[in-house]
Amino acid sequence: MTANHALDKYLSTLESTERVAKSRDIRAFCQISRFVLSDWRRGRTQIPCLFRDKIKEVVGENIFENVTN
Repeated sequence: MTANHALDKYLSTLESTERVAKSRDIRAFCQISRFVLSDWRRGRTQIPCLFRDKIKEVVGENIFENVTN
């Protein structure tokens, strides 16, 4: 599993309102646009390691523990 799949899988498991709030939190904490987050979720661009650590902080768990890349 890639980091992109892990992020998309995590966000897909959330309720609609939770997903919107968590996406907003990730974007604000990482200082990225909604387009960058969308590109990460769809696998268009890889998630840099620096941002993986920030996403783990926002989420509160290590969603990237099974990442192979």
